[in-house]
Amino acid sequence: MMLNRTLSRRTALLGLASVVALPVAGTARADTLDRLRAGGQVIYFRHGATTWSGIDRIEWPRDRQRLLSAEGVSQSEVIGAAFRAKGIPVGEVLASPFARCRDMAEIAFGRVEERMELLGLLSDDAGRADRVAYLRGLLVNGPTDGTNRIVIAHRSNIATVAGVSLAEGEAVILHPDGQGGFSVGQTPMPDEWAAIS
Repeated sequence: MMLNRTLSRRTALLGLASVVALPVAGTARADTLDRLRAGGQVIYFRHGATTWSGIDRIEWPRDRQRLLSAEGVSQSEVIGAAFRAKGIPVGEVLASPFARCRDMAEIAFGRVEERMELLGLLSDDAGRADRVAYLRGLLVNGPTDGTNRIVIAHRSNIATVAGVSLAEGEAVILHPDGQGGFSVGQTPMPDEWAAIS
């Protein structure tokens, strides 16, 4: 299928998602901020911009891993400021153990719980199916305490589970349906959180 080159990346991805059999569907976007303020949503971030690209290993020391670049640090600060300004309640903040994910969580939200289950799917083949199942569980079972769950990890994980490919720093807002499924909402870049309505 040939796509018009004038289509945006997001439009192309949404079009692709509509022809691929996925366990999710698009949602109306007008009520995004109301939903976020009410809680119960899952916001999955791909870590912010990094100092290099490629695959690293979790057993590598921090100084050998891909780290947040100055842009990635700034993206994290912008996201955290927007969440506070918009009054979006944050509960769990879960992140891959890679430094770039942990650092983004700490900068944006002031806390983090590392989860080996969020290790990138390209980083280690061992336990891959379990990691996919773990993430799916996070997406179909939203928080019930009036907060939103934050997940900061890697593009490969969310692409496999929800069919969404994220740029560095980009997020996808997921709406658990309470019946074992979820729908995919907006995919804001860091500087777009301030305009969420």
